[in-house]
Amino acid sequence: MNLTQLSATIEDAVATHLNELGRMSGLLPLAWFVAPSVTDDDEREAVLSLEGQVGGHLPQHPGWIVDQWAQALGLRPVLAPPPGVHAVEGLLEPVPGEYRFEVRVWGVLGQAAPYAPGPR
Repeated sequence: MNLTQLSATIEDAVATHLNELGRMSGLLPLAWFVAPSVTDDDEREAVLSLEGQVGGHLPQHPGWIVDQWAQALGLRPVLAPPPGVHAVEGLLEPVPGEYRFEVRVWGVLGQAAPYAPGPR
């Protein structure tokens, strides 16, 4: 197995697991990707960065789907997302001091009706 195949296998496993957890909470599936870390990790803890993208094929508003995942995972709005994108992010640390996950979930609002996030 080469590095590209290994990366694809890891992404598939992560996507399957996260979408199954989401399904059990009533969340719609996302396209999940392993992403480069965006934090400065001075303590050299293991960090896995994940991005979840709302698919354009879903009937619900992308902003609503992002907010549902944000609520379930305890994520906060991205301070300055790109224009036309609704995004949230956060740091999940299941075992403090051992490893953590950077998670970002986003959706392109594009042709969707205007979206105003509700209170969290």
